[in-house]
Amino acid sequence: MNIQIFEGIPSENLEHAFLIRRIVFIEGQDVPEEDDFDGLDEASMHILAIDENEKAIGTARFRVTEKHKDNSAKKIKLERFAVLEEDRGKKVGQKMVEFSLEQIQKKEEYKTVEMIYLHAQLAAVSLYERCGFKKEGDIFDESGILHYKMILITT
Repeated sequence: MNIQIFEGIPSENLEHAFLIRRIVFIEGQDVPEEDDFDGLDEASMHILAIDENEKAIGTARFRVTEKHKDNSAKKIKLERFAVLEEDRGKKVGQKMVEFSLEQIQKKEEYKTVEMIYLHAQLAAVSLYERCGFKKEGDIFDESGILHYKMILITT
């Protein structure tokens, strides 16, 4: 499996990412389209997992959500992790989380990040725990699906 990272500018990769999100979230989980396609894709970095047959099978994105006074990155949110149903159970999601964290660690522009966080669907909490995230706060509803906020302190 190959995992790629790209910016949220219109491209063939972004089209693949959007299709996976449509299948997983909108069609598969009845997430309202306006909740998934929230206008933040252009400001995000995107991840695309591609199998050995060159088929896009998973996607995710991350973005800076809070900055320090000097405009450097303070908090990053991981989001929109989606793997096609037939490719689940193959550690695609875990590899995308690990890849995302590696990319954040490597980029100079993210050296000032103090916290990485996400909203984990209940079924995915253990995946994120294996990657070092901890639950914070109470369970909550987002787009009709129960979630926990999970954090990873980086400083």
